[in-house]
Amino acid sequence: MIREIDELLRAWAEQKAIREAFPGPGNVRCTIGALIDSQGVVIPATKRSRGLDDPRFPVTELIVNALRHDLNVLVYEHYLRNPLSTPAQKARALGYSGTSAYYRALGTAHEHVRAALVKRRAA
Repeated sequence: MIREIDELLRAWAEQKAIREAFPGPGNVRCTIGALIDSQGVVIPATKRSRGLDDPRFPVTELIVNALRHDLNVLVYEHYLRNPLSTPAQKARALGYSGTSAYYRALGTAHEHVRAALVKRRAA
């Protein structure tokens, strides 16, 4: 596993969980959405929470969704679903022979994410 990519994917999962927990206008970060959310009252700009304004979120979301299906499912399972499951339980649920195969596949997913980030940065 790549530590930096693991941290990025953990932050992505945390932000995704926050966004999914509070859907609707409260999650919209545009002027019209803010007006709807505040029932027409203009509220001066304040410092927003890092979780909803992290510029890495949309890029990470695009990259994760562009992964091969098996790697995409693995990333979602590892970072979003069943956070209290053990690696052995997750490996069994995804059909891996053991935790070493599970972590090899997760390392492959990290490599794909890193390659996609490098490619986007080079463009």
